[in-house]
Amino acid sequence: MNYFITAKEEVLREVAASVNAKIINYMIENHIETDHKNAISVMLDQVYALSESLIEKDNTMEDLEKVSAKLAFARDYIEKMVQTNG
Repeated sequence: MNYFITAKEEVLREVAASVNAKIINYMIENHIETDHKNAISVMLDQVYALSESLIEKDNTMEDLEKVSAKLAFARDYIEKMVQTNG
């Protein structure tokens, strides 16, 4: 077991939880239903899938860097949506 990979996975799970919370709060505040057709709802599904991938498979550091980049995009996107739409 690689300590650095395990530590990075743990950090990314925390980031994913934070992004999930931001998306869910945005959806609640803007009365967006989970219909899997709305872009925000699809993003929530994607962030959840990324979070699950941190648990379900053996990741390399390269895998984790890809997950990190995707989570950073989702975080930045939802933060911009919150700023723009309240």
